[in-house]
Amino acid sequence: MDDLTPTDHEIRAAIRKAIQAQKVTQNELAQRLGVKQPSVADLLSGRRGRVPQSLVDLLEVLGLELMVQPKGRQ
Repeated sequence: MDDLTPTDHEIRAAIRKAIQAQKVTQNELAQRLGVKQPSVADLLSGRRGRVPQSLVDLLEVLGLELMVQPKGRQ
């Protein structure tokens, strides 16, 4: 979607990379999450689960960025 923030794009790119690396399907993710596959597709496309603009603005004002990384890394 064109109206996603750069933060939204970065988060979704990291999620897609993890999905590919773990060789998991949207159906498998949906089962793990307890939702239907279209919900996962909506999350990945940006139709659902956007980072609130107010949070993005707050991070910007504070000079912070949101990072997605594998659990256990610091």
